[in-house]
Amino acid sequence: MTKKSEKVKILMIESGSEMEMGIPPNIATLVSSVKNSGFEINIFSTNEFRIFDKTGDDSRIGSLQVPPTSFNEMDIRYKDTDVIDDFILKVEEFRPDIIGLSTTEANYKIGLSLLKSIVKKDIFIIVGGAFAILSPETIIKEDCIDAVCVGEGEVPLVELCQSIQNQSINYDISNIWFKKDGKIIRNKYSSLSDINLTPFQDWSEWDIPPRSFKPMAGKIRSTAIVELTRGCPFRCNYCANHFLNEKFIHNYREKSIDRFIDEVEYLKKKYNVNFIYIADETILTTSEKRFLEFINQYKKVHLPFWCETRPEFITYEKIKMLKDVGMESINVGLESGNEDFRKNILNRYVSNDNIIRGISEAIKADMRVGVNVIIGFPHENRDLIFETINLIREIKPTSTMVHLFQPYVRTPLREECIKIGIIDKDYICGDYRMDAIGTKELSKQEILGLHRTFNLYVDLPKDRWEEIKKAENLNDRGDIVFRKLAKEYQLKHFGKTSF
Repeated sequence: MTKKSEKVKILMIESGSEMEMGIPPNIATLVSSVKNSGFEINIFSTNEFRIFDKTGDDSRIGSLQVPPTSFNEMDIRYKDTDVIDDFILKVEEFRPDIIGLSTTEANYKIGLSLLKSIVKKDIFIIVGGAFAILSPETIIKEDCIDAVCVGEGEVPLVELCQSIQNQSINYDISNIWFKKDGKIIRNKYSSLSDINLTPFQDWSEWDIPPRSFKPMAGKIRSTAIVELTRGCPFRCNYCANHFLNEKFIHNYREKSIDRFIDEVEYLKKKYNVNFIYIADETILTTSEKRFLEFINQYKKVHLPFWCETRPEFITYEKIKMLKDVGMESINVGLESGNEDFRKNILNRYVSNDNIIRGISEAIKADMRVGVNVIIGFPHENRDLIFETINLIREIKPTSTMVHLFQPYVRTPLREECIKIGIIDKDYICGDYRMDAIGTKELSKQEILGLHRTFNLYVDLPKDRWEEIKKAENLNDRGDIVFRKLAKEYQLKHFGKTSF
């Protein structure tokens, strides 16, 4: 068998949201795996291109969830060239053997448009990422795509490189579906990766800085997004983990504390990182022994960090210990303020009393607490959304992040949305920070109006709620009222305004 004389080269598309700062750990790990195996890889990112009218961060600032932040402060500017033209030029200059697209559902459309722009037929095109795992049938039918990675990609991608290096594609690679001679080869799923054996992230294909800069709570710092676990042990009806926990044995995996600390120290030293974003669904869903090991080990890192958890696992003692070793802020998933709705629609079994208790314990430990909510679930009405608002008014967290429900593939709530006619079966989700679909009971416009005024209802006294209601209207008169109230809110909470 004759090998290629030159190393196989991969061009990986990072189809991230505009100005979504921070290095994606999944792609950075793929870069390590490919390079460690002797192949060449380059990144094309959509990050710096102005593709839509506003970004997800614009939406969060505009709905009063985060302080106004200018990307000019990070020395980052949008490119004034066309994203597809630049991609075609990149392909011509780099001359890859393989083009890979790593994508979520929200970013799939822009990634697919790049792939469709390729005219050379001798480049092997493969798609991976969360959307590929969840909806391979949607992706494999596209004429421009040769293969889909239907599981974790660190090992299969290297095996694909090796087969192309040998100039004979191996169509039996586990975790990859191939198209061959008009047929689809659906290979078996391989075991999930041992996350203690995956290589450390390699950031060498990004500009560092500024791409490592990330705004958090109004501060801009060089941030590393690092896994302490992978997956989630819960099965919420709106989340992909509902499917992944059924499909894959041991989808939820814990990285050893030693391995996590070593990776953080590596990134800190190599890339001058000064903030850690722990990319776990819930940091407190672990054993007492492992939690105490994390506390003892993290002391030597000396870096502030942010993380997430569920309210029922919070205790004052644990939050105090996390704060003592560097935790600056913790976000807590609440989602809805109605117990029956959470239980019967969302498959979240936690009482309001436990939510109040957990968040109160964190506040008592003098911790910044952000609460995550979702509005726009199917069958959600105005009264249910105001139950959420009133619960948050009672809890009084530091901040509230308001997400717009997205009916992601392979989730029970997507099936419900199709059943009641909110979406069709081929619907592709948008950005949870700015795109709404309506609930049957509430229109898309009504949800967007409540989205931008949500934190006003949480913050201002109830005798001003009639004024806030006028700001829900997405028209000139509503905009005038909203800008007035938003400016008042931002100056009160952030000391500066974008209005």
